[in-house]
Order: sequence, then C-alpha cells, then structure tokens
Amino acid sequence: MKRLLFVLLLVALLLALTPAIAYASPPAQDGGGDEMSDVGRVIGTLGLYAAMMMVLAVGAEVMIDAVRPIFGLKRQASATEALDKMNKWLPGTMAELGVSAEAQQQLNERIEKLEEVAAQFEDRAERVRVAVQEQLPDMFKDMAIHTLDDVLDKHWPRLEPRLKEIEPDLDTAEIRAWLEATLTSLKESNVAEISTNLHAISALLDTVRKQNNQLRGPLHKFWRWLRDGLKGVGQAAEKSDWMPSALIPVILFLCRLPAYPEYFWAWLSHKLPSGDTFRERIEKLGEHEPFGSLLTPEEAATRIFEEDSIQKDREKARISWLRILSVVVGIVLAAALQVDSIQLLEPVLGSAITKFCGVDATGAIVEWYTMGDLIGWNGASEMPKSLAPLGAILVVLLGLTPGVYLSGLGAAAGSAFWHDQLDKLRSIKGAASQVEELTGQLKGMTGG
Repeated sequence: MKRLLFVLLLVALLLALTPAIAYASPPAQDGGGDEMSDVGRVIGTLGLYAAMMMVLAVGAEVMIDAVRPIFGLKRQASATEALDKMNKWLPGTMAELGVSAEAQQQLNERIEKLEEVAAQFEDRAERVRVAVQEQLPDMFKDMAIHTLDDVLDKHWPRLEPRLKEIEPDLDTAEIRAWLEATLTSLKESNVAEISTNLHAISALLDTVRKQNNQLRGPLHKFWRWLRDGLKGVGQAAEKSDWMPSALIPVILFLCRLPAYPEYFWAWLSHKLPSGDTFRERIEKLGEHEPFGSLLTPEEAATRIFEEDSIQKDREKARISWLRILSVVVGIVLAAALQVDSIQLLEPVLGSAITKFCGVDATGAIVEWYTMGDLIGWNGASEMPKSLAPLGAILVVLLGLTPGVYLSGLGAAAGSAFWHDQLDKLRSIKGAASQVEELTGQLKGMTGG
C-alpha cells in the first residue's frame, strides 16, 4: 500500500510540475519581435534545464524514500538526542546529579585501592577489577534504600561466582574486605544518588544501541534469521543423544556457514563482539554490544562523547550511501525518461557540443555518442564467454550517453537545489527584461 502511494505521489508531482517546465522558458524576444535574443535564449534554455532537473530530482527523492528501508538506511537515534529528550521528560534528572567533590574524591580513592588489591592477581588483575567495577553501580544504587548488610547479601553471591569463574583458586576474601570498607566509607555520601542517575543514563543509552541495531533492511533481517535458525539447528544437534559424535563438528560447521562472512566483515571493521573464544564471539554475532554501567560522572561524560562520535560517523556513512543511491536512482530515471543534460543544453554549449555528437557536412547533428563510443569500446563480443554477464552489464552502462549520467548526478543534488536555481534564473530573466525595455526606450529617445 505504501509503495502504491509513493508511485501515485510521483505521478501527481510530475503532472503538477509540467506547467512549471513550460513556464520556466517562455521565448524571450528582442525589440523587433522576430528572433529570440541571445540573453533570452540562454535564460530560456537554462530555465528549461533547471525545471527538468527539478522534476527528475523530485522523482528520484520519492523513489529513494520508497526503497530506503529495504537497504536499512533509516536514520538512527543519537546519544545526545536521547539524553536531551530524557532531560525534557524528567526535568532535573541530569542537571541535579547531586555530585559533591567529597564523595567523588572518596570514590576515586577507593577505586585506586581496588587496583592495588587486584594487582596481586597478576595476569588476572584486569579481569578481576572490571568484574568488581561492573557490579559497583548497582550496589551504590541500592544503598539508597537498603542497609549495607542487605546490599552485601544481595550482590556478593552474584559477584563471587564471577570471580571464581576468572580463577577457581582465587581467594576472594580481600575483595570482599575491600568491598565492605568501600561501602562503609561511602555510606554517608551522596554516591547512591549519583549511581541512580548514572544507571538511568546507561539504561537509556543501552536502549538506543539496541534500537539502532534493529534498524536493518529486509535482506539483512532475512540473513540474520537464516543465521540464527541454523545456529539453533546446530545447538540442537550438539545436545542430541542420537547424533554420532563424529558428525557434530561437521554439522556445526555447516550451520555456521552464514555466520562466517559476517564474522569476517566484523573482524575487518573492528566490530567483533566481546568474548574470549571464537565460539563465544560467533554466538554473540549480530547482537548489540551492551552499553554497560557508569561509575562516575567523568566516565559518563567520556563515554557519552565516544558514543556520540561513533553515531556521527555512522550517520556520515548513511548519508554517503544515500548519495550513492541517489545517483544510481537518478541515472536509472534519466535513462528511462531519456533526460540528456547535454542535449538539453545544446543551444548554449555552442561548438563544444561537437565533442559529444557526430555532425554532417552542413553541421547538422546525425548521432549522439554513447560512453562506449567516447572510450572506443568495441562491445562485449571480444570478451570470454565466462564473462558474459559482465559483458551484458557493460553493454547497458556504456550504451548510455554522457548526458544521461550528468542528469543522474544532477538529480542527486536534490529538488530544493534546482528549485533555487530556477528562482535565480527567473530573477535574472526579470532583470534582463527590464534592461531590454530600458534600452528600447533609450533608442526611441535618441531616434536610433
């Protein structure tokens, strides 16, 4: 239904703008009225060209709006926009973080102490520190409504297994002692209010990441559905009791085939999901990377800036793809409607037009050169049969005239651009008419 509405809108716009084309270039005549003046001819030709390009650009924009969701080129929400809306919905939430210098200094000192405690675990120190710090925001948040003992009883049973997972023989007594001392020292501070607000910010930005990750085109969604479906088949085969153990690796390999190209692309673009093993990373392939928790306002500011920078880069990439799509759609429309910029501008190009066309002895145009003619391409007959599909594509692409490609590039500039150019040409035409009228009056006054 939406596609039908877009097509109807395109037809309506073409019909509505057709009078504009006729109005854009009325023949401007000189004082005698027998021949078109040079200025009027140039302005009329340029006006016709601008009007035609505006119609072509409108058609390209309508078609792009119709096909943009197919390629997953919808605009994504940014971190700053989400935070601005949050500030409007919940006034004061971000402005009144309750940050005090004393609480911040105490927290920084306790974090430095954690690094000293974790340093004794040598190569596992970083993983221990990260595991503890990821749990701290939830602990600080619960301090606002629970006692210290309740907070420890709630979160330590969750943290200890994670530490044991890092190293089964890890002595967690010192980590628990550090945790008790930290909660006790920060009990009377406003760190709970800080953590509550930072938790709301991190949850919001995690939701933004999740929604942006779901903005994919139908083809990408189908690919993800196929990959996840085969992954489920492989997991079922791995857990089955009747499947021969020798066949399980083969089945897992075959079921992961759609995931391997995506994994390779993620590796090239440095966007591999987190995980210690290949299997862990390939299982998380396609999932959004959780934003994680925020511990301090300084960390929040840094990570929000990084998140916004990443999303700005994605937006630039999206705009670049849209421009490429605009050029492709513009060329297709120009080829279908035979809108050739060079032919339209023939009256003002003069002798330069001979580079794009063949003329006879009288100077009349007998043919317009295609791109293949200009580069001396002899056709696809000399290409190997194995490259026949490529030859067919080249026949179509090189069979178009240069003016068609210029029309497609011009349509990519957008209808607003050509509308502005048409307005400028009308202003110039009005000024030229006034000058011509004034010149005629002067000639009448002087008798010449």
